[in-house]
Amino acid sequence: SHLFTTAAMSVDTGPTPPSLAETLKKVQEMLTCGHCLYSYADPRVLPCLHVFCRCCIYGPTNDRRSTVFCCPACHTVTDLTALGENGLLPAHHVHHLFDIRDVLTKVDSLQEHQCEKCEQERASSLCRDCGQYICVECIQTHELWSELRSHDIVPISRVIEEAVEMLPPKRRTLRCSKHSKELELYCRSCAELICHNCTVQQHKKHNYHIASDVFPNLKEAIGVNANLLRGTLTLVNEALEEYDACAGRITSQRDSLQQDIDETIRRLHEELESRRKEFTEQLQQIADEKMRLLALQRRKVETLQKQLDDALAFTDRHMKTSSEGEVLAVSRHIVRRSVELVNSYQPDILIPNQAANMIFKPERLQEVCSPYRGVCIAFVCPAKCLVSSTQPMEVAFTNIQSTAIVHLKDENGADYFNPLKHITATLVSSSDTLQCQVDNHTNGSYIVSYTPKLPKRYRLSIQINGIHVQGSPFMVLVKRSSSDIVMSPRVLKGLKRPCGVACNSKGEVLVVESGLYKVSVYTLGGSNVVRRFGSFGSAPGQFNDPDGITVDGSDNILVVDSGNHRIQKFTAEGEFITTVGTKGDGPLQFNLPTNIRIHPQTGNVYVCDQYNHRVQIMKEDFSFVGSFGREGSEDGDFYGPSDVAFDGAGNTYVCDSWNNRIQVFDPSGHFLRKFGDKRVEGDGAQDPLLSSVHMSVNRGEVNLDPVPFSSEGTSGVSLPSGLYIDCDGYVFVTEATNCVSIFKTDGTFVTSFGVSGNALGEFNTPHGIVRNSEGVVCVSDYDNNRVQLF
Repeated sequence: SHLFTTAAMSVDTGPTPPSLAETLKKVQEMLTCGHCLYSYADPRVLPCLHVFCRCCIYGPTNDRRSTVFCCPACHTVTDLTALGENGLLPAHHVHHLFDIRDVLTKVDSLQEHQCEKCEQERASSLCRDCGQYICVECIQTHELWSELRSHDIVPISRVIEEAVEMLPPKRRTLRCSKHSKELELYCRSCAELICHNCTVQQHKKHNYHIASDVFPNLKEAIGVNANLLRGTLTLVNEALEEYDACAGRITSQRDSLQQDIDETIRRLHEELESRRKEFTEQLQQIADEKMRLLALQRRKVETLQKQLDDALAFTDRHMKTSSEGEVLAVSRHIVRRSVELVNSYQPDILIPNQAANMIFKPERLQEVCSPYRGVCIAFVCPAKCLVSSTQPMEVAFTNIQSTAIVHLKDENGADYFNPLKHITATLVSSSDTLQCQVDNHTNGSYIVSYTPKLPKRYRLSIQINGIHVQGSPFMVLVKRSSSDIVMSPRVLKGLKRPCGVACNSKGEVLVVESGLYKVSVYTLGGSNVVRRFGSFGSAPGQFNDPDGITVDGSDNILVVDSGNHRIQKFTAEGEFITTVGTKGDGPLQFNLPTNIRIHPQTGNVYVCDQYNHRVQIMKEDFSFVGSFGREGSEDGDFYGPSDVAFDGAGNTYVCDSWNNRIQVFDPSGHFLRKFGDKRVEGDGAQDPLLSSVHMSVNRGEVNLDPVPFSSEGTSGVSLPSGLYIDCDGYVFVTEATNCVSIFKTDGTFVTSFGVSGNALGEFNTPHGIVRNSEGVVCVSDYDNNRVQLF
């Protein structure tokens, strides 16, 4: 519409803008089939998102024997037999382009009208009564004649606006090819639009919804995939720019070296003339070979760029010009093609395989009569590059910058001074990766600096062109610095008897409010509630004494509906998906279940079936896998299990609440060990990652003062209810004594924090516990009606 408005304004103010003619030409090019070079006839969308005429894809109408079609644009081969006769979707956005072309053609013709009265000036208005286009002077003539004054004269800009208004609406009705009914539903099971008749035939018992309800989520998913394409395209474009820059550096260096060669050869006069030609040819051959190899790799990147550009252009045009139904119809192809392209390349293809690393050594010209290479290539040798530091590299401290110096060497061990483009350094732990800053020190060395935030073991990896330098990766133990001993908890207030707590991939905190029969979702900062869902009852989506909560890999929410003896599954937005469980003691039956976790390796769902004194295991689709445990106090028995967690080896930890202990089982369910009934003696102060601390509350701050842990015996855990194992292998246990105890996975007691009360850092019946990827520990403080974030 902006284009049409600009065109309309130009009619009255000056000559026709060239952009309109160019746009009309570009639209016509977009409507030309790349196979037959004619305008599209029944255009169809291939799985690679390129569009061609139906007859070009399948062959002539009377001889449709083509079984495969190779896309001329990206060379992707499509199996037409597998897709079927109607497997290729119509290109709805192309039909919109035809409408736009017709309007642009009419606008273009209006701008070229000559006055039909004087036939000398260009027309600026239309007299509807005379049915003629007239210029400004003829309009004045109309006004002089009384018989013509009442004529309806409108500017051509208004005529153009009326032409624009004649465009067909964007929303078009799509109909079922089998039943000729409007496609109003979307089948999630098949990822396609269907009509109501389809629901009782081909799509019976499928998961289908009203198309307009599904569209926002799918539109968001398509937007995410478009962002993936856009981000990958940005990387590819940057890589192509680097290819051009690299070629420029090679060319520039070649010219510079050519000058060195010429100057040296001239000093040796005619005696060295033959060598000058030899060296020049040698340099040219090396540079040409580099350029050839660089061009070969560049063509691969350009092909990837073309595929990404075409897919993104198709997605953007479809999202701008198509209706909801049309977008839904092609969404599966867009998502699949996006993932296919993003995963189709190796990251190293974006790094040029050639560099400007040629050198000329004039001293060799002294050996005039001996064969030698006048032009050679000097390489940096990562395996011989040395790393040093002003302080011991093995130890670093939280929130304090550490540095390392990389000294560049060539293959002979000599210093290398040419600047590098691809030197990287990362600090990697079992749970996170920190990108280090790398600065050129301009003297053949680079400075690597990093500031770790959490106390843990890291590996410092320094690489040049993807190859580790000498000694890399380096082991770095990050200790808590002396200035990093204050921890101020934040509080999520306004809750009513919070039980289970979990964190999703967005960093949001999910809290089960048993007193309100709801699940509340907070931002990590706790500033506001993002959303709430649930109410009291036994219908789907309702709760009766809800307890535990967890999220799966797709951020779907699983809630233990304890009073209804079942597990309910919701989307990340709180929409009900499915449920499983009734009261009983058989498979997939529960008796007041308490908590739920998902095994990080198998994806199986573990449920603490408290009053059946067992743990039940289900698959992701809630089909029964098995169970273990029975009522008792022997090893492997349970008495009111309340929570379950998993360590990095896949072992299962069960909070055996009424037996006052934690039991550990291997991935097959066999008993390994137990702890908590009497804390294992240990020296928490010797642990470099988490020393024993003394916690005191003073003016709203929780102070962690390192003190030696006493090896004198202490009582075991008391009615443990919540259990969580973090990525560093520490076991967090909430206890009825209003504290949180921390153990190692072998049962060694490390520390505990919390006392009875309602001040910051104090608890009144702590229940659920979880630690997110940022190291924030969330504890539901049940009788204080809050969640504390440490």
